[in-house]
Amino acid sequence: MDSLINIGIIITYILLAVTVAGAVIFPIVHTLGDLKKAKGGLIGVALFLVVFLISYAVSPVETGPFYEKFEISPNLSKVIGGGLVATYIFTVAVVASIVYSQVSKWIK
Repeated sequence: MDSLINIGIIITYILLAVTVAGAVIFPIVHTLGDLKKAKGGLIGVALFLVVFLISYAVSPVETGPFYEKFEISPNLSKVIGGGLVATYIFTVAVVASIVYSQVSKWIK
């Protein structure tokens, strides 16, 4: 009975790997097939990456008793800070776009 369970788990892992590979490879192949149609999406991804890189660059490297208690390295602290700064930037951008949308509807 244990061997059947092991075989089932192995088959599940294989199917999961094939599914993940298909979910990653198919969009890449489709995007590379027609770059003109994918230009808007690629610009969005590039802006997303730029915001994360800027957020990482400006985030402080903090250390202290809290960080030592949970064994957080200065590099991990910078990554966490970058994620928080990026979240703040995206939140402000979303709120600004909502306000802009509503104000433009009122003006029309």
